[in-house]
Amino acid sequence: MFQWKRVKSAAEWGFFLGILSWLLSTGVSNKIPTAGVWAIILSRTLSGVVIGAIQWNESWWVRGLVIGGAVNLPLAMLVVRWPHFNYANGFWPVIVTGMICGLIIEMVLRRKHYLEKIGEDKKT
Repeated sequence: MFQWKRVKSAAEWGFFLGILSWLLSTGVSNKIPTAGVWAIILSRTLSGVVIGAIQWNESWWVRGLVIGGAVNLPLAMLVVRWPHFNYANGFWPVIVTGMICGLIIEMVLRRKHYLEKIGEDKKT
């Protein structure tokens, strides 16, 4: 059964982590255009939606790393084309922070699911 609560929670965490990623990236370069800010926030939010929606029987940490990196790959390739970034300074940080955000989202969702199961067990 598709769990809308999981997707909603993952999207919210992705949005929150996207804002944090943007704030941290302004410490590296404060020349990020408005479109870049929205790209960072929305790519992390999309990572959360994909993590919440896809049913994949794999370890939680593998799932978070792979989906986080894959969803943020288009943004990383876009960063290469921005005039004030070059390949070494933009591509890998976007991929790595996307993977870290995916890992955090999946970790939070697994923990939340575990706590809900414990609450259900106590009721019975």
